[in-house]
Amino acid sequence: MRKYIFFIFLFLLFSGCASKSNVKPNLSDYLTPFDGLNYDNVTVRKEGHTIYVKARYSEIDGEDIYVFVDENGTLVLKSYCLEAIPENVKLEAIEIALSNETIAKNAKGIVTVRRILPQTAEKFYEPKELLSVTWHGTKVVSALIDLEERRVVSVYVS
Repeated sequence: MRKYIFFIFLFLLFSGCASKSNVKPNLSDYLTPFDGLNYDNVTVRKEGHTIYVKARYSEIDGEDIYVFVDENGTLVLKSYCLEAIPENVKLEAIEIALSNETIAKNAKGIVTVRRILPQTAEKFYEPKELLSVTWHGTKVVSALIDLEERRVVSVYVS
């Protein structure tokens, strides 16, 4: 009986290692670093079928967070928060956002700048990377920025 349990333990141990090694090498194919940069530090945590990824650049503040679900060996992006953006790009996005009259009148509080991936941006504009500039004060005020066109493509005020 002990021998049987030992073999089951070994099987579970090796099958667990094999499934983890299948995910990690392919994970970089699913990450979207800013403007062709490469992440310096990536941490991965797996809980069941959910995979949490935190990625950073050594010279840029902020981190990118991804949440994937492993659906039969295929990683599916479920959510993300991409805040690892160079300071000069953040300042440019804020400047563009404030050029909009509605944003300029209502922008108060703490400001965040985040990247929006093309598959999400397509729901609001076009399938291209956008930046979201949001002020968190008594109101939430947000502008979607097309950095290539240097324009505000959508405004939200709560």
